[in-house]
Amino acid sequence: MKIIKFIFLSLLAAALLSACAKHDFFDEHSITGNIGPMALWDVASAAVSAGSTMGFTVQYYSPVAEIDRSEVWYNVVEKEFRQVSCSWVVSRTFNIGSEISQEKRISQKIKEYPHSRAVWSDVRRAYILTDNFPVSNTLVSFSWSKPDTFDEEKMNDYFGTGYMKFFKDSLERIMKWSDYKNMMLKLELLEDFKQYTDSSPDINAGDNAWIYHFPKDKDDPTPPDKIPVPAEIKNLFEGITFEKLIQGTAGYNVEYKRDYSINAVLRVYDEHGIYAKTESKKIEIN
Repeated sequence: MKIIKFIFLSLLAAALLSACAKHDFFDEHSITGNIGPMALWDVASAAVSAGSTMGFTVQYYSPVAEIDRSEVWYNVVEKEFRQVSCSWVVSRTFNIGSEISQEKRISQKIKEYPHSRAVWSDVRRAYILTDNFPVSNTLVSFSWSKPDTFDEEKMNDYFGTGYMKFFKDSLERIMKWSDYKNMMLKLELLEDFKQYTDSSPDINAGDNAWIYHFPKDKDDPTPPDKIPVPAEIKNLFEGITFEKLIQGTAGYNVEYKRDYSINAVLRVYDEHGIYAKTESKKIEIN
C-alpha cells in the first residue's frame, strides 16, 4: 500500500476542524493539507535507561476515515566526548578536548499498536492510548575517565592511533621556560635547572621585575619568549612518554565518554495509509 506522509501545521487545522467539538485539543498542534488523522502525545520522561521501556500517552482521531494503527519510530544519536590534559604545564592550562554528535541510525519503526475503539473518550472527543515502547540495551553509556592504570590499547581505540603524538607535538609548541623547569624537576629528569636559566628586566612590570628564560648571549636581541630551547632539554622532553605527560595526582588525565539519545515520534495511520506524525521527543539514554 502506498504510504503518504503528512506533517501537521497548526494554522490549517484550526480551519479544517472548526466544526469539531469544543474539546478538540488538536487545532493548536497538528494539521494536514489533506485531512488525515490528528495526534498529540506525551512521553513519561526526558530520560530512560537502556534496555527498559518508555511510557507514553497519545490522543488521536480522524474526522474522515477509520484509524488503522499507531507506530513509534526513533533514530539514534551518538555523542562522544574526549579530553586529555597535562598537569606539568604551569604557564597555562593545557588540555585538548572535543565533543562530537552524529546520527548512528536513521529513524526506524520500533513498535506497532493496533487501533481499538475501546479507548475512545467522550470527554476528550478522541481516542486515548497509554502504552510504552522498548529502548535497546545496546545504547548503554560508557565512560573511561581518570583511570588508575594507563592502557595504550584503549587510548588508540578511543582517541585514534595518531592522537598521542599529536598531543605531545601540540604540547611542545606552547611550552615555556617555566613549564620545562617544572616538568624536568617534578619528573626528576634534572636535579638542578640553574644552568638553563637566565633573566632579563621586565620593562612592563616596573623596577626590580624580571623575566626568567633560557640562556642567551648578552648582546643577543632575541626576545625572551623566542629563545630556542637548549638541545639537552629538547632531548629530555622527547624521551618523556605520553603516559608520563598525562599522569596526575589521582589517575591519568584522560577522559572518554560515549552516550546516546533518541528522537522519537508517533505515527497514527488511517485506513488509507495517511498518517499523522507527532512532534519529536528527544530522550536521553542513561
